[in-house]
Amino acid sequence: MRAVRFVALVLAALLSVGAVAVVLQQGSAPGPVRPPDRGALGASTAASVDRCDDTFLLTVDGGGEQALGSERPGRTVDVVRRAVLRHASVSGRTVRALGLGLHSEPPAALLGTRTRVDKARRTITAARVRAWRGPVGAAVTRAVAALDQAALDCPAQQVLLSGYAQGASVVHRVLGVLRGRSDGLARVGGALLVSDPDRRARSVVSPVGAPAAGAGRSGVFPRFLEAVADVPPVAPTLTVVSVCSAGDLVCDPVDNSVKDALRLARSYHLGAGARLVRAGALGLWRSARLRPVPDPGVQVVSGEVGEPLTLQLAVDVLPEAAAGVAWAEPLQLPPGFTLSPDGVLTGTPTEQGSWNITYVVRGTDPPTTDVPGAVVLTVASEAVAVSAGGQTSCETRTDATAWCWGRNNFGQLGNATTAGTEVPVEVAGSGGWATVSTGGSTTCGIKSDRTLWCWGLNNAGQLGVGRGAPRSTPVQVGTGSVWTSVSTSWFHTCATRSNGTLWCWGSNLRGQLGDGTFDQRATPTRVGTDSDWASVTTGGFSTCGVRADATAWCWGQNVFGQGTGENQSPQPRPSRVAGDQAWAQLSSGWAHTCGVTLEGAAWCWGLNDRGQLGDGTKTLRRVAVPVKGDRIWTSLSVGDATSCGVDNTGSAWCWGSNSYSQLGDGGRQSRTVPVLVRSDESWLSVDAGWFHTCGSHDGGVTACWGNNELGQVGDGSRTDRPVPKEVR
Repeated sequence: MRAVRFVALVLAALLSVGAVAVVLQQGSAPGPVRPPDRGALGASTAASVDRCDDTFLLTVDGGGEQALGSERPGRTVDVVRRAVLRHASVSGRTVRALGLGLHSEPPAALLGTRTRVDKARRTITAARVRAWRGPVGAAVTRAVAALDQAALDCPAQQVLLSGYAQGASVVHRVLGVLRGRSDGLARVGGALLVSDPDRRARSVVSPVGAPAAGAGRSGVFPRFLEAVADVPPVAPTLTVVSVCSAGDLVCDPVDNSVKDALRLARSYHLGAGARLVRAGALGLWRSARLRPVPDPGVQVVSGEVGEPLTLQLAVDVLPEAAAGVAWAEPLQLPPGFTLSPDGVLTGTPTEQGSWNITYVVRGTDPPTTDVPGAVVLTVASEAVAVSAGGQTSCETRTDATAWCWGRNNFGQLGNATTAGTEVPVEVAGSGGWATVSTGGSTTCGIKSDRTLWCWGLNNAGQLGVGRGAPRSTPVQVGTGSVWTSVSTSWFHTCATRSNGTLWCWGSNLRGQLGDGTFDQRATPTRVGTDSDWASVTTGGFSTCGVRADATAWCWGQNVFGQGTGENQSPQPRPSRVAGDQAWAQLSSGWAHTCGVTLEGAAWCWGLNDRGQLGDGTKTLRRVAVPVKGDRIWTSLSVGDATSCGVDNTGSAWCWGSNSYSQLGDGGRQSRTVPVLVRSDESWLSVDAGWFHTCGSHDGGVTACWGNNELGQVGDGSRTDRPVPKEVR
């Protein structure tokens, strides 16, 4: 049930084709983080980057395609909407699509009731054109207001516009309004006008069609009423596409038959017409991708005091524009860090803490507007860590000593006794501890020389030294100095080595060791043949891990979907977790799992009877669901039926079971969404145990809360604590 932090080296594998690569040369060992102070964090800046989609698509209906009172887009603009969303999904960008509906008349209303079959243009009158144009003026005002509101909500968001028939006229005129403003078109990546009644003869934009309308002819509005200004000319990052087939009654009225003229005006949602519209949407999207966008917009990265760190920031941009990408205006850099114009963040952390580094990225060839991005950098001191287990808690301190307190019936405190204690006692041995993980009744730790040691219960071989009696002092696992992280559960243990291999041992009743069998292993057994494991976390009878490509894998018990969710049978080999998330860290509990993505989003899956998934329900989930709220998480930890995490402001949050006040909110009511842990401190880390939780703050001071019947809170008492209580 340990939360193991992601080794940041895996960032390099996550980027889409055509993006500038991320390279992080130095990873970090598991450990806590601490914001220096909340005022310096700039959390609102980082969060605002995360909330805004990359692109705002405004579509405007016309041609009578949207039924009165309907909120569904018309058939033609829906072709555009679906095409843009499809291209965005492939590119890894996000789009907010807003449709503006017009209660408009179809093109046939231009003809009246008496028509000459072979002379479509001659049946049109100025009065009918004026009536048909009726909703355009008010819709222009509405569209401009929608764009202004979008600019207020997300100033850096790029805009794409599209409309059909009267809706195309609205977009045409909106471009004119924006053109009259200072930098009004700076955010517009492109516009797609389908059957534009305002099309000008000899326009700066040549129409496309099957075949295209004649360049010297104009749409129905200029021909019968008055003309408005032409659309802006195409620029390096502004694409304007006019789709108009020859003889279209609306955008190219000529003396063809009424039947043909109407057919052409209504042909853009299917067949050859739809193919033209989709090609135009692709042109818009290519223009949008000439503007570099940070990829991801927010990155959660960890480092270690004294260890050099180099991170090449990445963007999504078309290859032909990549050479002109520049990074600028870095804010809130940690001491000793710099951000170069080509996007290299580099430095050596001198103090532990958390920084929300913000920057902008822009294109210089072609020139584009700025797009903000953020890096949430958490820096740990390897010598400080805290772990909450069954009814035991442990920590490492700045002097590299390890201390434990609480239950000790199997020697899991490591002080050569089996007597429990309400205050910390030092783990026996020569010190030099880097990190520690305590589970049900077993504890393991890694020293600074990368040797691995375990102590406590050993009935299933979970100490890794052969099955036998409990050990009340640390015993070395093997002879190697190659271990980088360890995670202990109730009956099994797993650890990673410096060469990227993963090893597990102990009980294997549900296949939780991942070696393809259900056989118990009393010494470390390698999980498969892969050598790209970044981290591992052990649950009740399951295990999960993150690999170097940021994919998540689980194995073992899956009856509650806490593994991969594919089926309820035990999985004796690693199986990939469904979804397209790029994972930074996972944490497994008794029957549920949670994780943090590289962008700081939290997702959970599995048993949810106490609300431990944080999605606002108590519904079991076999696939990952997002935790409620728009926080940027730096770490998560999962206990029995409780989940906790730290966000980029240094605040601690918990959700799920609260029968022993383990949520730290002062009450005993279970919560289905995150609640704030009652504390004025900035937290380094939190770790959820069985019925209690511990965390570290203010330079390594440890505090615990929740169940304390055996002294696991460590404050010298056996009284349950509803809010954090400092360990003595």
